[in-house]
Amino acid sequence: MTTTETPGEDKVRRGGLERMTGRLTALVLAVLVVGVLVAVATGDDGEEGPRAVSLPPAERVSVALPLPPAQITGVSAPSIGLAAQDTTSLGLRDDNSLDVPRSASTVGWYGDSASPGTAGAAVLAAHVDFRGEEGAFARLEQLAPGATVEVHRDDDTTAVFTVDRVDRVAKDAFPTEAVYGDVADSELRLITCGGVFNERTRSYDDNIIVFARLTEAYRPV
Repeated sequence: MTTTETPGEDKVRRGGLERMTGRLTALVLAVLVVGVLVAVATGDDGEEGPRAVSLPPAERVSVALPLPPAQITGVSAPSIGLAAQDTTSLGLRDDNSLDVPRSASTVGWYGDSASPGTAGAAVLAAHVDFRGEEGAFARLEQLAPGATVEVHRDDDTTAVFTVDRVDRVAKDAFPTEAVYGDVADSELRLITCGGVFNERTRSYDDNIIVFARLTEAYRPV
């Protein structure tokens, strides 16, 4: 059952989809580029529109890793039926909270995290539900280790990540360093809300966090 969130809580702290633990905020913010832009831009991959589905092996050609930086145009995870082509770039607000997508179907990429496929951790966030609609990450918790998540990019390449683990954590114990900290390899973090919806605070008690690593990349034949 979906639950409507109030407009006043349509934001995330850098530790979840409504608020974050402040314990490591200073550490994380120290590595941010000064003058973060809160830019909203949907992906566009030409006249045919952005691609949001996984291509069969016969229609792929491998691409060398790591990939150069590029904007995202879609996210797919075949094992849970995820095929999102509505994407946006997310930045920080004045209070150091992270903007969240403005619709249920949109996946947001935190623009100061790594570009998916490059070295570092790329952070994507989306709603589990929003204003009565099922969110893009509604079934995120159903991802299992070994499943794949594909991030489609505007240079016509797709970065394929393999899931290592899926954690459910209380928002007041959010692992900020594990999610936003520096890593040497190309990794992916997917974040949404989970657990019990708290009617008093109008927010979920927990976050669902997927940790995945880059295992291949391809482009259409």
